[in-house]
This record gives sequence, C-alpha cells and structure tokens, in this order.
Amino acid sequence: MHPFISVRQALSVALLLYFIPPFQGYLNAQMIVEDLDRGLVAIRQGEGYLLSWRHLGTEPYDTGYQVYRESQLLTPDPLTGPTQYLDPIAPLNSSYTVRSINFGQLGAESKPARLINQVQGDHAGYFDIPLQRPVTGPLGGSYTPNDASAGDLTGDGQYEIVLMWEPSNAKDNSQSGHTDVVYLDAYTLDGVHLWRIDLGPNIRAGAHYTQFMVYDFNGNGRAEIMVKTAPGTRAGDGAFIQKGPAASANHGMDYRNSGGYILQGPEYLTVFDGLTGEELDTAEYIPVRGLVSSWGDNYGNRVDRFNAAVAYLDGERPSAVFQRGYYTRMVLAAWDYRDGALTNRWTFDSNDPGNSSYAGQGNHQLSVVDANNDGRHDIVTGAAVIGSDGTGMNNVSQTINPDGHGDALHVAHMVKDDPIPYIFMPFEGAGGLALRPANSGQYFWYHEQGQDRGRGVAAEIDPERPGFHFWAGPTLYDLAGNAVGTRPNSTNHVIWWNGELSRELLNSNTIDQWSIVSGSATRLLTAQGTSSINGTKANPNLQADLFGDWREEVIFNRNNTHLRVYTSTMPTSYRLPTLMHDPVYRVAIAWQNSSYNQPPHPGYYIATDMDFPPPALNIRLLKSVEPDDGRVRIGPWLWVPELDNFFYVDSAFVSGSGIWVYAPQSGNSDLSPEIELKTQIQTGAFLGRLSRAQGAWMFAHDLQSFIYLPLGSYQAGKGAWVFVPDNSLID
Repeated sequence: MHPFISVRQALSVALLLYFIPPFQGYLNAQMIVEDLDRGLVAIRQGEGYLLSWRHLGTEPYDTGYQVYRESQLLTPDPLTGPTQYLDPIAPLNSSYTVRSINFGQLGAESKPARLINQVQGDHAGYFDIPLQRPVTGPLGGSYTPNDASAGDLTGDGQYEIVLMWEPSNAKDNSQSGHTDVVYLDAYTLDGVHLWRIDLGPNIRAGAHYTQFMVYDFNGNGRAEIMVKTAPGTRAGDGAFIQKGPAASANHGMDYRNSGGYILQGPEYLTVFDGLTGEELDTAEYIPVRGLVSSWGDNYGNRVDRFNAAVAYLDGERPSAVFQRGYYTRMVLAAWDYRDGALTNRWTFDSNDPGNSSYAGQGNHQLSVVDANNDGRHDIVTGAAVIGSDGTGMNNVSQTINPDGHGDALHVAHMVKDDPIPYIFMPFEGAGGLALRPANSGQYFWYHEQGQDRGRGVAAEIDPERPGFHFWAGPTLYDLAGNAVGTRPNSTNHVIWWNGELSRELLNSNTIDQWSIVSGSATRLLTAQGTSSINGTKANPNLQADLFGDWREEVIFNRNNTHLRVYTSTMPTSYRLPTLMHDPVYRVAIAWQNSSYNQPPHPGYYIATDMDFPPPALNIRLLKSVEPDDGRVRIGPWLWVPELDNFFYVDSAFVSGSGIWVYAPQSGNSDLSPEIELKTQIQTGAFLGRLSRAQGAWMFAHDLQSFIYLPLGSYQAGKGAWVFVPDNSLID
C-alpha cells in the first residue's frame, strides 16, 4: 500500500518533524530507495525542446506537474499524464524547470533541465562524457571502457557513472596469460573525473573476475563501491588498502603464476567511498580459495568464477552478495556495510550438509527478486534460488535437465496478476530452454534443443501480441510454451524505448522494434560512431533509467575516449514511476555488470495489458534514515488504528519553512477522503482539535516558531496517532 495514498484516503494528519526509534518494531518493512531529484532533461527537437522528467515512486500517482521556461509557466493546466512535454518553439539553450502540484500546492522547483542539443536520427538525443583513458599497461594492454554502473556518489540526487577499464590482454578463465591491471573510475554526467581505483596485479582482468557493486549500503545518502580486492590494490586516494586484514598485506608481492593465474595469496572484499574513492573497510573474502581442484579443475578456471549482486535481504536495507563457483561447488556470501564495518550476514555453501543438490546450479550471472512474495529479496543463481535467509529455496536438479548451468537468465513478473515472478533460461550441454516459477524448482514448460543455447530472452516485444514471449533458438514461444513464429533478429538485451509498454531489441549499438505479426524489425536507432563491449556479447556499457521519464537510457563506448549517453525522444502515452525507485529494477542495475551482462527487469508486471495505476511501491526515501542509528529525520510515521499499521509520509509535505497539515472538513470526524489542506498554521488554530497531543510539535507560520502540544496522546476523530521525540530534537 502506498503510504501517501493510504494517509490521503484514510486519515486526518498533522505533519511533524521527527519520529521515535522504538516504534521501528511496529513498522512493516519498506525498502529504502535513493532520494533522487526530478531528473529533468530538455532535448532539442526541431525549433523547440522535448522535456522529460521523473515521476518519483513516493509521489501520488495523480500528481500534477507544471513546466516553466525562463520562469514563465507553460502549462496553466497541470500535466497529469506522461511526464513529458513538448515546447514546440523555444530559443536554443532555453532554461526549464518543473514543479509538482498536489491539492493546489506547488512543490519545490526542480533543478534546471539538462540540455541535450545533439540528436541522432528521429528517435534519440545524446551527450558525451569525456574519459581519462589509462595509458597502455606494461604488458602491452591498451584500455577500453568496459562495464559501467550508476549510483549517486555525491548525494545530489543525480546519478554518476562508475566505469571499469579493461585491458586488451584480458583473459577468459579458460585462457592462460598475464594481464595488465583493472581500473575503476568515477565520472559525473558532466565529465568530472572523481577518482580512480587500481585493483592491482593480483586481480586478473577478464569478464568473470571483477564484479563491482555500486549502491548506498550504509544509508548516508551517497553510494559506495564494493568489490573483490587483493594485495596491491590502491584506493581512489592513491593509498594501498590497509584496513582489516589488508593491514598486514605485502603490497609489493606479485602472486601470479607462470600462466598468469592467481591461485595463492590473500583475497579481500573492500568498500570504497563513492565520493572520494577512499577505502572504508576491508574484510577477508568469503569463501577462501582453498584447494583449487575442489572447484572442478586443477589449473584455476572454475575456482575463480565470480558473480555479485545487491539485494534487500531484510526487506528494508540493501546488502551485497558475492558468489564464487557455479560449475561444481557454489558458495554465496551476503555482506552488510553498516556503522562503518563490513559484516558477513550469511554464507550458503553447496558443500554444506543438505545443500549438495545445489552444486552446479549456477549461471554466468545472478538475478534478484522476491521469489516467494514475502517482502524480501532472494538470489537466483540460474537453476537455483537461495532464500533471503541464506538457505536453499529450490533448484532444478530433480528435473528433466538436471545440468543447471546456462549463459543467459531472465527473471521477471511475466504472468499478469500472479504475485510470483518467473525464471526463463537456456541451458548449456544438451541445451534446452525452460520457464519456471521462482518459488518452485519445477518447470512450467521445457523445450529440448539438442545443442547448447548460449543466449535467450524473455520479454513482451510486440503490443499487437500482448504478453511475454521467449526465444533461445530459431523458434519464438508464447507464455504457454506454444511456438508462435520465428525468433526476432537478435537475442540479446531488451529496452523500453519507443514509448510502448512492450520492449525493443537492443543489440550491439542498435535498437529495433520487432513485429511478431510480420516477422520483421524496424530500426529505431543506430548509434553511429559508438561501439558495444564484451566482444560477441555485444553489450552496452550500461542500460538504465538514468533520468527523464520511466524509459531507459543506454550508454556506448565512443572511440575509447568518451561514453555516449542516448535517451529516447519518442512520445509515450504512459506514466510510470521512475524504474530506479523499483527496488528489483534498481538492484538489477547494480548486478548488470556481473559476468555475462543481462538486461534489467522490474519487480512488477509491465506489459501492454497491465492495469493502471501501477501497483504502489513499498518504499521510503533514503534521506529519511540516519546512517548509524536509523532515526527518521524527515516525514512522520503515522499509526492507522483501522489498518493496524504505521505508514510513512515523506518530505513532499514540507514546504519552505512551513508545514502542511491535513485536517477533516469541518464537523467531519470520519475517515473521509474529503480533506482540507491548511498551508499555514496560525497560532492556536488546531489546539482544540489536537489538545490531546503527546510530543507534537507544530510549526506556527505566523510566529516563525514551533508550538508544542504537550498532553496525552492525540487522535483526531478516527485519524492518525502520531508520536515524536521530546523537544531536545527540535532546533
């Protein structure tokens, strides 16, 4: 249930400033998401600009928006449809802002729009992020911008980019040979280089060795970077890592053997500050390498197959999960970074008693979803699901294809009105492709292929044929597993681009719209002058909803000197909250760089036949949490007796120095949605109604100070019970 809607429909509410920590125990967990800004962009279209901005996941679905150019109101009637507006005639480099409006009250003015004056074709605008390319390494490796991730590193509500530089002598685990080092860089969207982390000679370069998780793990409003490290790793400030076990590291030691493999020496997990790149904490990597041959070979291939993801394992705050091994032994370790320290939440090991059926049930990637609808994230390794508590939930070892390894994985809500997500994957070995519910190891359907299927896709791709479709070979299947046509012209990523609720095909540096009926594609974008990454995998550096409306941006490499960011200029008729406020989608952006990159999917059903409004997201803003003690700083939590629960109201209610107060219409003490907005609290205006308040501080606008309502506990009619700390917390 969306907290704003619940309060709006059910309560008479007084907005207060603080909330007592002891009431945490009574709250339904809400996943904490980033405090993003409006993400407003203005893309040159003809003689004017197309504007696009975020509808936040914490806002009422029917929020209106007003658009301004140079402080002139362009939309006297608030926009309540898609968060997009065309200003047909406007001077070049015009300045735009947007303000939300609810109950006649204007929200804060957005930051000025990011101007995008370059377009490609009829369907895309773009801008470049200049890069600082590393010099050629001592072993001759020249550097290419590889996987990227996004996080709010600076705490300003906008995303920055964390980029991995891969040398040209990078190796697959099956290949011997020495590699040059791997670098991680951070850039703002304007091209400001924030820092560079040098992972050092004891981290081998290659697709399976380095997965870097970019997320705000400690709730301080800025994202951190969590990644596997070793002796020789230098933080973004140039210093060798030195915390925890790294304090005794021999940073001058090169642990590579004659084949270039690193099969001895310490292994660490390190958290770096997203703003500065400085080391925050380091722990021993779990699991330890141990006997190399116990992982499936004796030369160092399978022991160093890694994956990683971010997941809300407790249903409220993000954790990281790092995996070692999937061909035979498979181990996953969950980590929290809170209160300045890395701690191991749990470890799952297929070698432990009762877990033997999970051996070999892993892919070249992970996915994260709430598999059993309990409000907590679970880890999908491919053919297995590990529960949020670190215990095995299910795997396919007892099915028609017990060899559970594959190269592609799609986990999404694929069946309308079904709260359980589904898992689609093709298999190596004898091949085959299968669909199964995430809470079961039994297939919904399975098709033998007779050969290795290294790629596969699940998505709705044609609004004329609603519902998910699947392919991993020459045949296209519908949700029931029936053959319905030939496969589309690519089997790679899918992306929301053209404004429909179905997705388009993203392959290499092109985007196509596929028609199942005609069996043909329409080209929407060829990103000229750019290239994809990861060889034949032909991935973008990143696809994500970075700004603007709910559709996704895509980033490609331009000449190894720039990242080029593309955004759609196609119109849409739909309003959805920013995908980055959907926790399943948001963590998918974090795990996208893990081994064989896969496209992100949301945590609810998005397709042509979906219902509107979309389901409310069970989230609250990151800024409401103090990083160390968990005390809510902004908002209040409101107790609803009839619903037997608390609900959070975010800072959208705060306007300047005043506070918005909801009260029932005169004489109405029922739980009526009919409410009257009071934007200025006059002295004593509500003292009669609120005379039984406990710890209630109200801002008296006319007095420019707070009024304390000291008595008992407060209930307005059948309204909200509100509790706040004592006056020591009021400035």
